[in-house]
Amino acid sequence: MRVSIPLTLGALAVAISGCMSDVKPSSDVKTSSGVKTLTFDCSGPGNGWGDCTEKADAKCGARNYTIVARNGDVEGNSSGGNTEMKRTLVASCK
Repeated sequence: MRVSIPLTLGALAVAISGCMSDVKPSSDVKTSSGVKTLTFDCSGPGNGWGDCTEKADAKCGARNYTIVARNGDVEGNSSGGNTEMKRTLVASCK
């Protein structure tokens, strides 16, 4: 029991840091007025556009952002044989 608690906490820390690594500043992408944007990655099986908007809410505040672009492309097959969707949302915080 004592060993499982530190392992669980360690796994949780890794999972949280992995979620935040999906948010990237887009220094090369700016709005027409020169506002910096952020790119949110919500690719993979089981993910959707709602995952991207949740990440934007967490970074900018609930609905406190403007969506600049949505990109979604089907990629090759996963190990299970299903196609995977690559999704990115580009937004600027207000």
